[in-house]
Amino acid sequence: MKAPSIVRQIVGRCHVGQSDRAVTRYFVSRLKRGYATWHAIPRHERRQWLQWVIAAHADNRRLYRAVMSGRL
Repeated sequence: MKAPSIVRQIVGRCHVGQSDRAVTRYFVSRLKRGYATWHAIPRHERRQWLQWVIAAHADNRRLYRAVMSGRL
């Protein structure tokens, strides 16, 4: 399943050279109450959100590499 648009919007603000961990931390920091909100979400739902964040970041990396290599 494709990441929700809000995930892609937040992750899109991060540099493609950042680690997955840094992007995840940034994503959590953008939540209304930050880590308090994050920890209130059930664990299985947090895992899904993390998968979406990492997938969106990987998509951005692929796009960057394609554009910079001229393959796009």
